[in-house]
Amino acid sequence: MARNPAAARPAGVRYRKSWRQILLFVAGLGIVMVRTGSTSATGTDPVVARVNGNPILESQVQEQLRAFQARTPPGAADAEAGTDRDVRSKVIQDLVDSELLYQASVKGQIQVSQKSVEEELQALSGRFASEAEFSESLQQEGMTLDAVRNHIRRNLAVQQLIREKVSSKVTISDVEISAYYEKNREKLRRPEGAHALEIMTPLPPVSDVDAHRRARQAMEGVLKEARGGKDFASLVREFSQGASAAKGGDLGWLTRSSPRPVLAQAALRLQAGEISDILETSTGLHILKVLEKRPAGDVSLQEARGEIDSLLRREKEQGALKDYLQSLKTGATIEILNPTP
Repeated sequence: MARNPAAARPAGVRYRKSWRQILLFVAGLGIVMVRTGSTSATGTDPVVARVNGNPILESQVQEQLRAFQARTPPGAADAEAGTDRDVRSKVIQDLVDSELLYQASVKGQIQVSQKSVEEELQALSGRFASEAEFSESLQQEGMTLDAVRNHIRRNLAVQQLIREKVSSKVTISDVEISAYYEKNREKLRRPEGAHALEIMTPLPPVSDVDAHRRARQAMEGVLKEARGGKDFASLVREFSQGASAAKGGDLGWLTRSSPRPVLAQAALRLQAGEISDILETSTGLHILKVLEKRPAGDVSLQEARGEIDSLLRREKEQGALKDYLQSLKTGATIEILNPTP
């Protein structure tokens, strides 16, 4: 048996993570990625808006539209965001807001350490099987490491600004928490859950039958080791290639409403300590180990306090951020030059 599922790959078959891996990561950070080589001066990258004279380029809009598509389930985009024009308009407004916040961070002389930038860059590159694969993906998307670093630095500065100007001013009282608990007891009821780890490997295209078979055979060898008593966490470190690998394969608590129903349903059928069969999803092959189970039931105020505090804090922070952005817009010069392509 191959010691690593990657070893089962036939020659010429590579599981390069697509541009979606980069876009989903940077979208989660709120980073705007700009392709290298784009210039508005040559007319190849039109200016769609200006914020206090600083341009927002069509390439930025297109990258954010692609990020939106990457994180939106097929068929859900129209239902969630309306027409393509609506989505584009929202993207442009988000880019305007991002520029306003960045300019405020510069005015506020917020400093970001190189260590913080490198840690975020490492988190991004860690989503790839190797440094070479990461570099190739950046190259194919017209991105450079320096460009990624610059945008990470920009994002971290904005995050620090929001902490100082918005989050630090939000408080949640015990009275608010208790009132929310009493009003939402049924909503807070805890569903049945299973805390699980996974070992995951991506699959080659379905059309490549031989490569598909070899990948499954390699995972069968991993499953045999897991059920033979080898430490599951060690197997995760040795074999897993999924996004969860960076967290030791930890999927957290899976419930029937989890966004990965195949994994959730399999985990809920297992008892604590049990290991699943090989599961196949659209992202690859998975092996689960359930660490603990919990039944459905009522949640006490003490148990729910942290969740309620986080929920109310997010709501207040969103409102406060909206107010802060409005104050920045009041004193800004904003031009929308090209709202439609």
